[in-house]
Amino acid sequence: MSEENGEEVNESVSSQQNENNPHKKKWRKKRKNFLSNAKKYAKKGQMGRGTKMPEELYQYFVGILEAIKQGIDDEEQKQALVNNVLERTKGEEINIVGNQLGCRVIELLLPYSKPEDLERYIEVLSPDIRRLCSDNFSNHVLKILLKVCSNRATDHLQNEDTNEGSDSEDETPKKKKRKTENSTASKYSDDHIKVCYDFTLKISKYVLNNLEDFVWDTYANHIVRAALKCLSGITLLPGEKPKVNLFKEPILENKGIPPHQTKMEYRNVPEEFKEVVKEYANRLSVWPQFKELPYESVTSAMLQVLLFAVKNVDKTLTRHLIKKLLNESFAPDDWVSTSTDNKEDGEKEEKNEDGEMENKVANCSLPPVFKSEPAVRLLEAALFVAKKKMYTQIYAKCFINRLGQLATLPMLNFTVQRLIDNCKIKEEFEPMFEELSSKFDALLACGNTGVLVALAKACLRIKSKQTQFVQSLEAALKCSDEQNQRYFAVLCLRLLPLERVDVTKLDQTYFINIHGSVILQTILDFQRPAKAVSSLLELSAEELMVILSDVKGCHVADAFCKGQCVGIKSRDKLIKKLRGSYQKLALSQYGSRAFEQIFEAATSEQQLSIMAELADKSSLLNGSQYGRLIATKYDLATFKLSQKAWEKARLKSKKE
Repeated sequence: MSEENGEEVNESVSSQQNENNPHKKKWRKKRKNFLSNAKKYAKKGQMGRGTKMPEELYQYFVGILEAIKQGIDDEEQKQALVNNVLERTKGEEINIVGNQLGCRVIELLLPYSKPEDLERYIEVLSPDIRRLCSDNFSNHVLKILLKVCSNRATDHLQNEDTNEGSDSEDETPKKKKRKTENSTASKYSDDHIKVCYDFTLKISKYVLNNLEDFVWDTYANHIVRAALKCLSGITLLPGEKPKVNLFKEPILENKGIPPHQTKMEYRNVPEEFKEVVKEYANRLSVWPQFKELPYESVTSAMLQVLLFAVKNVDKTLTRHLIKKLLNESFAPDDWVSTSTDNKEDGEKEEKNEDGEMENKVANCSLPPVFKSEPAVRLLEAALFVAKKKMYTQIYAKCFINRLGQLATLPMLNFTVQRLIDNCKIKEEFEPMFEELSSKFDALLACGNTGVLVALAKACLRIKSKQTQFVQSLEAALKCSDEQNQRYFAVLCLRLLPLERVDVTKLDQTYFINIHGSVILQTILDFQRPAKAVSSLLELSAEELMVILSDVKGCHVADAFCKGQCVGIKSRDKLIKKLRGSYQKLALSQYGSRAFEQIFEAATSEQQLSIMAELADKSSLLNGSQYGRLIATKYDLATFKLSQKAWEKARLKSKKE
């Protein structure tokens, strides 16, 4: 296990792929297979990296990792395997957690450990914490041990309503919550809960006392972050995906926080935990080198976690931290522009409207924060947690009159997206939109189309500038003329101007841009989606099939069928236009998704017509994986036997 397995906070966002060119494939480093590497080490007589393990125990762990990877569905078998492996590690704990293979297996099993096994690891590892924190393998076990202990110590505080980060203003007093200590019965004894509680506090305070050393240590820094997450109740950070345990447990919830979403959920934690988080924030903020911390990758990532942690602990302290970062680090008062004025920058941008913008940030009139990627990622975190007043200050000091410039730069367009995502005031959003509305064609050309997604979603959320957004997009796609407006939906899906699209071959397979699909879906939710709706209905059934059978295009059916402002007559036209194509749609992997949305939006009469079409060649459906699912879900067999019986069953299921 290498350090790349540790939680990194938004440090790889800028590596997102430009999807405008379907032929341009991003080179990806081939991911190494951990298990096959472990076997290779054994063949060479090396028992993995790190501390040495007996060969017999190493081979045993290889077999266990293989068994876990294959998946164990039975809960009793899974628990038996966990108990047996952890029992086998008695007396070898220190050597095992310091070994690359050993720490990987223990990291996977500790969340399922019995109380006595977990307490044994706590007892064995506690005397050697300092060394373990700085070890590239052992610190992974220490992190998972801290997480498991904090979860078990606070499980009894959780209830069905998780603690969300409040979006209320700083001045609004927070409503007192009813005590939930007895809301969920814990499956662990009071003694075990106390052991876990004490260990969480012990490690967190130990890290706090050694903060000056641990902050700069590549590996120990991750323990600082883990402690902050556990103490504040953070489940997932924005942009962070949950780790999938090799027991192949399906992740039905907590799939991560997708882009353009601005809410976090926190676990309920005791006040004593929150007080320790405050100590972390207070101690770091008085460091003389605090203003330099945002400009190093490791320390920036830690400060990002700190901001998200403090958000759930103390609103005043959050404001203090952001203000200190803004005034001392991001855009200090003594910062001097390197260019003569913003007008000259604007003229330079106009010359580069073809999209081939070079990332010459050093020569731009930008605050210091924009010249360092770690600092930029911290700025994005600050935008996420800032309340309205602090958000306005960040916007005024860092972004105002610079959005057009920032949005067309490879690294900085993501920061513009986060700025727009977290804007909640109409009076602030409208100047942002005006500043960017003339840059739509430049954004299309340089591939920074995520900015357009953020703008579209903000127009929908704030209910402002929706018509202007569609008009600006039409102009950028070169389809403003009345005779070309019928191509708006297709051009939006492809995010290509009209001159680059062969409109005579729209019924063939083509590349759909994921951002284009999201933008079209968002426009269909606007208050006046007429242009998007009419352009979709102008397409032939074959052209619609290309869109609805695509992995990204199929979601357009969701927006069309569920959009509050899409008229019933428009839906009827779509359903009629697809007549004769429903069987083909149901046979497709992604088309079957679209089929379900269209079928549910159809009237009873239309549903009967669609079912009759499917029944004509039901053998084709039953012979296909996806067609069979559709036939089963809508009970095609009953429909073929008796239409009335099918209608009764359908009516009954709706009532239930």
